[in-house]
Amino acid sequence: MSLPSELWLSIFEYLPSQSLRNVVLTSKRFHAIAIRFLYKHLILTSPTSFVTAYSALSSIQPLPHALLLGISPIVERPVEQLKEAVAVVSLAEADDWTPIPLNRQTNRYRFFQIKDAYQPRFLADATVYENLLTQVTSFTSLRQLVFRGMLLPRDLHSILRDLPNLRDLAVVHCTVHFTGVYIDVDHTSLKLQSLTLLDIRAVFPSNDDDTNPRNPRTRLRMLAQVPTIRTLAYDHTVWLHRVFTPSSPPPPLTALDIKFPIHKDRSRVPPGFISFLETLPSLRTLILRNHVPALLLSPRALPALCAISAPLSIISSICSGRSIIKLDIRDEAVLTPLYQVFVEAHSHLSRVQELSLFIGDWDDEVVLAIVARFPNLTKLQIRYARGGPSEDTILGMGSRTLYALPHLVSAHVFRIPLPPPPQSVLEARKRDDDTIYGAPGIGDTYFESMHDIDTVTDTLMEGVLSLQQLPFSQGVSVDFMDEQESRTSEPFDEYTRELIIAWNRTCPGLRTVQLHPGWVWRRADRIDHWVARPCESGIWGDVFG
Repeated sequence: MSLPSELWLSIFEYLPSQSLRNVVLTSKRFHAIAIRFLYKHLILTSPTSFVTAYSALSSIQPLPHALLLGISPIVERPVEQLKEAVAVVSLAEADDWTPIPLNRQTNRYRFFQIKDAYQPRFLADATVYENLLTQVTSFTSLRQLVFRGMLLPRDLHSILRDLPNLRDLAVVHCTVHFTGVYIDVDHTSLKLQSLTLLDIRAVFPSNDDDTNPRNPRTRLRMLAQVPTIRTLAYDHTVWLHRVFTPSSPPPPLTALDIKFPIHKDRSRVPPGFISFLETLPSLRTLILRNHVPALLLSPRALPALCAISAPLSIISSICSGRSIIKLDIRDEAVLTPLYQVFVEAHSHLSRVQELSLFIGDWDDEVVLAIVARFPNLTKLQIRYARGGPSEDTILGMGSRTLYALPHLVSAHVFRIPLPPPPQSVLEARKRDDDTIYGAPGIGDTYFESMHDIDTVTDTLMEGVLSLQQLPFSQGVSVDFMDEQESRTSEPFDEYTRELIIAWNRTCPGLRTVQLHPGWVWRRADRIDHWVARPCESGIWGDVFG
């Protein structure tokens, strides 16, 4: 007796991609059932890729769990983000596109060059865009949805309500569509658990009023009021905390990731931010990026906070009176102020189990200071840019320092390359945040930001036809931003292996050691051999993972 197709659908939904590929090749029946789950992660960032894949999408009717969308329509109203578009793609053929007249392009005056990577070159005509949105609303199994580098749909809120399983939503580097007609938005039916809003632009930024519900960007902010949200990430272009009031308090957040402006001349605490933090009794993880002004919190604020990633300047104030378990100092820590912070906050940091920091110039004393102040460490990461440990320090690090950390299982001590100083203001603005110090980026947080889709291990449906194959007119160039960075080679020598084994004799619990960016030495247990392997998350490794 064979199982009905509905039961096989439920079974195949939990299979990994490689197993699904094997199932698809088993029989015609399994092929017809399992092919819908094979494309769990879809990436559609160009109308050419959607037109190429349209027939396959229509016939397969996939049930993806994650979708990255970046396709904008052609519109009559001038939109700054669309000014670099050179052609409109129709549904007839992927290479059948109509050049956009040059007189449609407006002068750049609102956005800096940092935004150029998110200005699409190809736009969808009305038919392509309508079919795209119809296809998106048919993906009722979606759990993760990312809008990136596009003009948001007019009926965005209606699309979200048509996705009953959606849990993680990210809107990144997008422009909010102008709508002349006010439509009441009700988000009570949404079940979002994670919301990310970064670099949100408006067609008319000068008219952006936080208190006006008719304003499109304000309506987008109101997504933060979904009662099921637990993880919130946003930047200074939206300041989501402004939508919360005493009559409309924030949901019980457990993780908060906020990106402040990169320029230190904008050091004012945004209005309402302190009072917002003081209404989060369940918050456990707090990430503050770039230059953060001094925060004078009440001693009773954030009672559940246990993981903090922030600049050195606010570590003492934010950690005071709180039991911090995970601590990451994001910016370059000067040694003297660093040691002073260790002394001032010692009583509040004695329970820290995972510590990560970046020092510009290496000092052998830093390891001794860490061992003396953080006796309960299980994970340690020290990144540095100049100098390095002496040979005597390296040889004796296990027997002289790390031995005093009986619970240590992971040690990362390595040098990272820093980019040259910016030569102009525009070049400085291109450096989006403090990730140049090796700190985790906006898509690499401790609580796993869901908008970071793995483009290596997951099956993608990026269009078959490459932009490089399209017949460009003269004077048209295309920038390709997704080139993979070459991985640094790890010296697989016996000296490094013997060094790690020597450390392990005095640190029997040690399981992971990183001495170079991008590579770690690991072993599973006491009897396993040490093997060098590439880091899953590049330079950041698995600290705070």
